[in-house]
Amino acid sequence: MTTTGEQRKQPAPTPASSRDADVGSPLLSIAMPTRNRAQLFERALGSVVATTTSVAADVEITVSDGSDDDTTAPVVERLLADWPGRYRYVHNRPMLPLVDNMNRAAELASGAWVMQLDDDDYLLPGAGATMVDAIRRAGPDEQVLMFGAQIVDANQVVQREQVCRREQYLEPRLALRQLLRNSSSVREPTMVIRRSALEREGRFDPTVGNVTDTDMWVRLFSRYGVRRLPWSTCAYTIHQAATTTSMWTPDTIKALTQVFDRAVTADVVPERAVRRWQAAYINQFILAGAYRRLRVHKRAEARDVLRLFELPEVRRLGVAPKWLPVRAAFVAATVGARRT
Repeated sequence: MTTTGEQRKQPAPTPASSRDADVGSPLLSIAMPTRNRAQLFERALGSVVATTTSVAADVEITVSDGSDDDTTAPVVERLLADWPGRYRYVHNRPMLPLVDNMNRAAELASGAWVMQLDDDDYLLPGAGATMVDAIRRAGPDEQVLMFGAQIVDANQVVQREQVCRREQYLEPRLALRQLLRNSSSVREPTMVIRRSALEREGRFDPTVGNVTDTDMWVRLFSRYGVRRLPWSTCAYTIHQAATTTSMWTPDTIKALTQVFDRAVTADVVPERAVRRWQAAYINQFILAGAYRRLRVHKRAEARDVLRLFELPEVRRLGVAPKWLPVRAAFVAATVGARRT
């Protein structure tokens, strides 16, 4: 499979600080892109240090910092000063756009496997040993592992847990079905990917913006499938800063349409099935955006999100019967809403 989208070469700045092991390469690299959120990043990095110290010989941390100031570097230096593993830290100048910053964090990695941890998420106790053990048990042909996650709010209160009941390998057809029928079925920090597979599939694609992770999973799942594991390794944070109106826009719907078109091109499942999944996925996605606004009593913003159903590319997909009652309830809840 060839990589789609623009492949821009970025400057390769010298790491501001690093610690490399004497021999060999690490088993797992934890790639951490961050920008202007030093406090959240400190929580994320602190969780990595706490849960990986016992397996530090097998772990590497890579940090790609796109911050406008110098507040993140001291956090790295303080938290990793006594950590026995290896790490690489880069403060990018000029600052990299979001997706390029994600790619840079992965490019710094030298481990056999890579997982990405955004600065607003964090690892759970025991996650380091759990991931290392699963990697050691992975077969030579396995390329993608998916763990579970706790879904938490901004106060770290667990809202629910998203984890499978038993370990299972999903071949490409079933993996795509899992991914494309449910817009919240795959959370980025739950994924651990063999670095050679990432290199073959290419970078996160900046041309699909906010859905670049979904595009990556389509490429990986359609070629390698995925092994699902019944242990939660991370907390995925849902907070207001992560759910701004920039996510639920016509541009995002167009990007999602492009991702589903690529799933059709992969020719793993019939187009009819992909389009049926697309209708369910986009219906759920729009309703999720409206729900997040209704939860914080922003009825007018929820109404604006629901108007995405009027887009031609959404109307062409037809209705998703499963979501019709929810849609009707949300429309009723936003009638007469006014911006304040």
